[in-house]
Amino acid sequence: MNTIKVGKEELSYIEKGEGETIVLIHGFCGSTDYWEYIIPLLADKYHVLAVNLRGHGTSSFSGEPFQIEDLAKDIKELLARLGIEKIYMFGHSLGGYVTLAFADLFIESLKGFGLIHSTAYPDTEEGKAGRLNAIQKIQDLGIIEFVNGLVPNLFADESLVKLTNEVEKAKTIGYGTNALAAMETQAAMRNRPDRNDVVDEANLPILLVKGTKDKVVSVNQVASASSSNIFEVRLETGHMSMQEAPNDLAKAIHSFVKEN
Repeated sequence: MNTIKVGKEELSYIEKGEGETIVLIHGFCGSTDYWEYIIPLLADKYHVLAVNLRGHGTSSFSGEPFQIEDLAKDIKELLARLGIEKIYMFGHSLGGYVTLAFADLFIESLKGFGLIHSTAYPDTEEGKAGRLNAIQKIQDLGIIEFVNGLVPNLFADESLVKLTNEVEKAKTIGYGTNALAAMETQAAMRNRPDRNDVVDEANLPILLVKGTKDKVVSVNQVASASSSNIFEVRLETGHMSMQEAPNDLAKAIHSFVKEN
């Protein structure tokens, strides 16, 4: 694990392989460990960079409120510090929101990007209320109880039975999230704008990975746009294809980068 100072934070990241740079951004209460099965499958052909967002994994959190755009700026600064100009970026869930913000702000730095079980839509009013409830739950019960309630909903029902080690691993990863950072991240997700226009107007190849059994982001909630530069892949998984079907997800990413 490498660490680099970005603004007030110490961002940690994993760097493997050579070739085209693929940046992987994890989901909420996740970390680079979410990609443990994916990185080796991609690093034999590509330069893979997996980053821990503020307060997640081993990245620090200074305690200051932030927006999703600030997380995108963190990635941009990290890339600049590493001397990397052009990338493919793939974001899971929260990481997809960061990816869209990055595309909105720094489209010139992208060769293509992908949303993995994520959405370009903003929160509904019900979703915004859920964010406030989540913040209150973290504050009242702590990060461990919150994660215990969160993680089972991320996996397909059959995965909860068959992949018990992965489910427990996802919980352990979540336990390591800074509680205050988790609350601020919920607030940032609540405030994020509709970014369907980014998907619609980006003159770049875009990969949309959807889980047919995803309880968090349904296949119809990903994006409104549909054009020749948008490539859709449906996997028979829940919200965690990087754990539920890593070979299939790695194949989808590899094919997308190779062909675009």
